[in-house]
Amino acid sequence: IILIEPTRKFIFQDKLTKISERTNKKEEYDFFLFSDLLIYAKQKGRSYNVHQVLHLSLARIVDVIVPRMIKGVKHQYLFKVSSPQKSFLMSCKDAAQKSRWINAIVEVIEDVMRRRQAYLQTQQDQMSEGDSKNSDLESSNNLQVMSSWIATSEMDLFGKGDSKVVQGCKLCIRPFSKLYRHKKQCNYCRDNVCGECRSKRASVGGKKKGSMVCDACYGFINGLVSGTYMTGGKTVSVPILSRESE
Repeated sequence: IILIEPTRKFIFQDKLTKISERTNKKEEYDFFLFSDLLIYAKQKGRSYNVHQVLHLSLARIVDVIVPRMIKGVKHQYLFKVSSPQKSFLMSCKDAAQKSRWINAIVEVIEDVMRRRQAYLQTQQDQMSEGDSKNSDLESSNNLQVMSSWIATSEMDLFGKGDSKVVQGCKLCIRPFSKLYRHKKQCNYCRDNVCGECRSKRASVGGKKKGSMVCDACYGFINGLVSGTYMTGGKTVSVPILSRESE
């Protein structure tokens, strides 16, 4: 993966159990928290095999209050990471570990949301007078800008202008390959992503038939991402942290 990025900071690492809500499959991974990413991986010798990269600007957290019985085992310290990229439960060994992880992830999401909003404001200031009067166009542009913001820092590694195309998927940050990871273009934000990160369809440009969009755009279009923004002609407000008591 393309992990090196000038503003990215490593926060901490810990072992937790990931639980699939769909199949209840449980597996222990090493989780790595960065200033914009959550990565889980399996250690293999002196290296790690990365299973998933989640951009925390797209994520929200659900605190699971009531313990769950999963495959005959009671899991008391659970929380859910919900994202258009992937959603799953994380099981902690005690209340302290759970509190540490929830607080740290929420803090990162709050920070990336502030940075995303600042970038959006800069882009809005650069919009022409004519476009800014069209609320439908403006809200559509805002979603595209918020989705593209994910890749802006990585773009800076390669310069500006014509070098905007990053040689890696903006979501899974894996390098493109002509053999096994082909470069695709999202039909909404127009950024380059891999096929795995452009597997969903959403209505784009009023077309009835859904167009292939990246996971980030899918999340914004369907109001799944934390924050307050306009989508589908209405304002949605999605909290960073919610609680599931039942």
